[in-house]
Amino acid sequence: MKKRRTPLIGGSMAVLMLSQALSITPAQAEPSAPAEGKWLTGEYHVHTVQSSDASEPFMKLENILNAAFREDLEQLPPEAIASLNFGAPFDFLMLSDHLRNSPRDPGGNDKPTARWEAIRDQQATLKQLQEAGKFAGKIIYSGFEWDMMGLDHGSVGIIDSSNDEVPVEAIRQFEWLYSYDTSKDQFHGNEEELWGPRLSKDELKLNKDKTFEAIAWLNQNYPKSFVLPNHPSRHNGSDTGVVRIEDLRKMNDIAPDIVFGMEGMPGNHMAGGENRSEMIDIYGGADVMIAEVGGIWDSLLGEGRRFWNFANSDFHFKVSSNRNYSSGYWPSEFSQNYVWVNGDKFKDVAEGMRSGKSFAVYGHLIDALDFKASAKDGQAEMGGQLQVTEGDNTTITIRFKSPDHNNYAPISDHQTAVTNNVQVDHIDLISGEVTGKLDESEYADTTNETTKVVKRFTKADWGKPDADGYYTITYTVPADKNRYYRLRGTNLGTDVVNYTENGEPLMDQPYKPGDAPESGQNEDRFNFINDRNYTGLWFYSNPIFVNVTELSDEQAVADTIAKITAQLADTSDVTASFTLPSEGLHGAAIQWKSSDERTLTIDQDKAVVTRPSSGSNDARITLTATVTRGGKSADKDFTVIVKALPSDNSNNGSSGYPWPIPVPSKPGVTVLGDGGTTKTNDDGSVSIIADQGYRIKDVTVNGVSKGQLAVLKDLKSTDTVVVTFEKITTEPRPEPEKPTVPSAGFTDVGNHWAASAIDFVVSSGLFTGTSGTTFSPNGQMTRGMFVTVLHRLAGKPAGDSSARFDDTDANAYYYDAVAWASSHGIVNGISSSKFAPDALITREQLALILFNYAKNADYDLSAAQSLSGFADKQLVSSWAAKAMEWAVGSKLLIGSGSSKLKPQDTATRAEVAMVMERLVRSSKE
Repeated sequence: MKKRRTPLIGGSMAVLMLSQALSITPAQAEPSAPAEGKWLTGEYHVHTVQSSDASEPFMKLENILNAAFREDLEQLPPEAIASLNFGAPFDFLMLSDHLRNSPRDPGGNDKPTARWEAIRDQQATLKQLQEAGKFAGKIIYSGFEWDMMGLDHGSVGIIDSSNDEVPVEAIRQFEWLYSYDTSKDQFHGNEEELWGPRLSKDELKLNKDKTFEAIAWLNQNYPKSFVLPNHPSRHNGSDTGVVRIEDLRKMNDIAPDIVFGMEGMPGNHMAGGENRSEMIDIYGGADVMIAEVGGIWDSLLGEGRRFWNFANSDFHFKVSSNRNYSSGYWPSEFSQNYVWVNGDKFKDVAEGMRSGKSFAVYGHLIDALDFKASAKDGQAEMGGQLQVTEGDNTTITIRFKSPDHNNYAPISDHQTAVTNNVQVDHIDLISGEVTGKLDESEYADTTNETTKVVKRFTKADWGKPDADGYYTITYTVPADKNRYYRLRGTNLGTDVVNYTENGEPLMDQPYKPGDAPESGQNEDRFNFINDRNYTGLWFYSNPIFVNVTELSDEQAVADTIAKITAQLADTSDVTASFTLPSEGLHGAAIQWKSSDERTLTIDQDKAVVTRPSSGSNDARITLTATVTRGGKSADKDFTVIVKALPSDNSNNGSSGYPWPIPVPSKPGVTVLGDGGTTKTNDDGSVSIIADQGYRIKDVTVNGVSKGQLAVLKDLKSTDTVVVTFEKITTEPRPEPEKPTVPSAGFTDVGNHWAASAIDFVVSSGLFTGTSGTTFSPNGQMTRGMFVTVLHRLAGKPAGDSSARFDDTDANAYYYDAVAWASSHGIVNGISSSKFAPDALITREQLALILFNYAKNADYDLSAAQSLSGFADKQLVSSWAAKAMEWAVGSKLLIGSGSSKLKPQDTATRAEVAMVMERLVRSSKE
């Protein structure tokens, strides 16, 4: 790849929406933390004074560890120029001095030895420091940076799975066999007798096959070890040392559990030679191998290889004492790996790295990332694989934290606009297809043309942080082909001169002296490089793989028809509008048609019912669902019986359901008592005006309270509006007397199984009837209705006027309730702008909203019951699992007689009344 300043774009366009329908929604709940393991930060490529090219006196072992773990920082001399005020200390560190002659001991004193002997000294010094009380609980290991034969460098951690000690004898053998820069005179034992003759430098240095042999040797003798190529593109354009994709493939073939990744975010950021990290092909601090969308890393992932990206400091010194040279940042100062680790030994860290559950960051852009893909049957995290059926939805969940500040500080005083403030500008979701392993004849292929930025998220998508400081995004896409998803994020806008173009990182700009006087060019260079590095910050996640099981169009259609049939259930006694299933299974589409549009009108996903007039016959209607996927289509007919209005009730049957039928005419309006007037207009609107000294007390439409609304719209001549006013007084209003058995006033409650619960919720003011004489216990509960009930329970507090959704009508009875619930985190809506107040509430949605209400009201949330005993536990959405466990453990939700939770089923008004009675009574116990 030639030197250029163009953005890196794989294929014709980097940002390309997938062809299927997509949606973004805020997460409904925080995912539960896994029971084991924890996130640890650290790196595996840092030098000490025992490397020949890290000769500064402040590079002694103790100072390196002090910086990494933020201990005794006052011991660092001023010339160290360490800026370590922000960000957390590291949890682990692997020291990786060069596998060459070592010139010094860990304290910086002259002591020429082979590397294996220097590591033995390093371990002895480390033990002394730990026995003195330093670095408690930290994981510290000694590996080395290996000059791979015929290639560039690699970080090597040799791990003996039988114990936790650094295997010095294994390092000695490896160095004897595979190090061409350790002179033979540094070995002083019986190495040749034990391991055979040592090859000369000329025999080893350019012999790439010896590198492959060494990896095979590790795989056979120390299979828990790792070899991770460092700064792999550093020698691009050179005659020797070039690491090509075919080399990575061959090493990964030989030992996939040893060569499982690379240093795609190399260190040595302050280097002045060539460019950042002594490289030309580096973009936003990332090696071109990972920075190019559809490039080398994506080509490897497209084969399904578990091959991960990591970041390191490659620290040798920051600025030399003589102020002539610069190299990189101290460990924990600028770059971090976050790795999920089960255990407290370095072999556990290595296993965490091997798993791929990790992400890498520059400049503390983020300090937490929870990245998952889920479907109805499970979920997967970074490094994992999700199994999903073709056409089913895959939901991507991204939760992240970003700190306020990082460690930016000028190297010396100069004019600069760079600060240490941190803010994520956007996050890219990148996806490519997984097509299987290539034939070895194709190993030089460097592209994956299917890889695209499928979605770019901004602040508008993640909004405000939750109580724990996490920003959250969820994104849903139907599963189409085997693929992977990965993330990258930055603080930069999409088009920043010298840094980004169309959202893609540009090649890092090297220092050019310009007009700076020769005497000041060193300081000018140091500050330019440092400012450049902190101007553009990036993070990269490791991928999640999604494996798709193919499903025929015929099966998708059949499954959807079965789902529709189960959801509609009994339609032989319809008295009100209802919601129709609108989403098919496995990507199937549903279209609805009514045989009688006057009685049953299809309005998107609603069946809007107009009951026949009193004295008429019931209406018999054929409701047809046409289900289609691909080239397969099938119809399913349902018979719907719409009951005629009773002789004593003139309403149109949609009372209590906010789905008005647009028949513009004047409604009937009655004002009870004094205190104000109303104005009724021909367009069906009503204006309500209170007299001086009065205010609106309540407005009902067809017996349903709408609260204190001043304007009603889209009413019909069949609607009945009743308005009451009250005097404004500073005295508290007495609670109205409640009848002992309010259900006695309803003609449809009688001996209903929930009669006592209905008495409770009505007498408590939580529910009202759907008319003056009916409660509709078997009627369905909408999301708007349920939030209104909780609002009443809370005492009708005010909500944040800005916390509104596009689909909540200011005239609607639920408007204030939704505003209150949204501003208190009780509801989040189905998207950032939609609440779906008219959608029927499912049992798991009800549990989640109840859980959020209880949390907001400081209820005891300790009760929780495992869902393992329920036959349909797998149907519980991941975002609702914690809430369902609490609701079941608190006895608010009880499974059916068949030991099923039925989380996707809708809830009736009677069922919700029972739940609310249990909630209120339990809160008083």
